[in-house]
Amino acid sequence: MLCESTASPLFETREGSRTYRGLRVHVRELSIAGHAFRIASLNDAAELLDHPDYAQPFLERDIAPYGLELWPISVLLAEQILTGEDGAEREALDLGCGLGLTAMAATLRGWRVFAGDHEPTSLRFARFNAEQNGVEVAAFEHFDWHQPSCDARFARVFAADVLYQKVDHAPILKCLAAVLSSDGIAMLADPCRGVADRFGELASEAGWSVEARIGHAPNFFGEKPIDGRIFLLRRR
Repeated sequence: MLCESTASPLFETREGSRTYRGLRVHVRELSIAGHAFRIASLNDAAELLDHPDYAQPFLERDIAPYGLELWPISVLLAEQILTGEDGAEREALDLGCGLGLTAMAATLRGWRVFAGDHEPTSLRFARFNAEQNGVEVAAFEHFDWHQPSCDARFARVFAADVLYQKVDHAPILKCLAAVLSSDGIAMLADPCRGVADRFGELASEAGWSVEARIGHAPNFFGEKPIDGRIFLLRRR
């Protein structure tokens, strides 16, 4: 049973169900590489666009609040992190942290994680999920890959399902160039979206060494797994 601090409640309870702005909060239980997670999310965050006070920033940029939904490819990235190398307290950035699953997985693997997202509500959900799972993520902070605002250099940058808009590919690569350490590695997971097919080529043209690893993510709404890939970017 998920509990919540009464100091600054994120959710309301209506008719026995937890809600956020009138939308039911779904809690999904996951088992990833031997670790159990309970993730609070919204099934259809686009319904938040019916709230004028909340929707305005998203309508101005012609996007939806995607970070409040649990995207299957984040499970693939979390699995890769949990079965990968020990972070040994090195610093990592979870770029577009969404609900915080990647940040939690990396923290459990020994990374000191800076969970960044441009959307304040995503950060609140991510912090809530980390607290409810007993995972002490180092920091949750506003971070926009169009205008990276920190001077830190990270040994790893993790990102799940951030390549869904072609217009973001160049800014993401520019952001990685600004925040990744000289010997660092960026791991960007994508569910083989057509819009991201050329991302590897674009990264290579920008001077990155690129490797693509193929994997499968769970399908929350069907039996057939979802094809996925993880782009590994290193400086040449």
